[in-house]
Amino acid sequence: MKIYFVVLLVILALSLTTTVWLLGALTSRHRAKTATTFKYPVPEEAEAESQPAVLEEDAAVYNVPEKKTDDLRSRFEALMTEQKPYLDYNITIEAIAGILGTNKSSLSKMINDYYDDNFRQVLNSYRVKEAVELFEKDNTMTMDQLRKASGFNSISTFTSSFSRFAGATPGEFCKKLTNKQ
Repeated sequence: MKIYFVVLLVILALSLTTTVWLLGALTSRHRAKTATTFKYPVPEEAEAESQPAVLEEDAAVYNVPEKKTDDLRSRFEALMTEQKPYLDYNITIEAIAGILGTNKSSLSKMINDYYDDNFRQVLNSYRVKEAVELFEKDNTMTMDQLRKASGFNSISTFTSSFSRFAGATPGEFCKKLTNKQ
């Protein structure tokens, strides 16, 4: 009797694991199908954007020509301003690189060099600017509405990013802005 119970538990565990795995696979496939297919125009010069220069501790370091870096930066900034992909809290550097027609390494290097920050922090700086603009337009928004509308998924990231880029917590900043009006 006990062995049947153990076998039954094993079968149930395996079927539950398989079901969870299948749901995950279906969800991933659905996200891939519904992903934005917008591609930002890429200059017609179809030469490679960067070449691996040196291997340092098993990581390729890329030398990207300055002209291409400036072009990539201007396309990145135009994309951020016009399309606002940072409003999607699931956006990845790979997705942005794909939209811009470049690779993750070149985009990451440009961001690190130009902004002196990492990809996530640059996205969060755009999100904070968006939150400020939204609150200036409608100061009746709650902090949760403001957080979601500006692309933040996490309350803690919203608060810490606001403190870093605006110099105050969201509540303090909005209170000061409301008092000025």
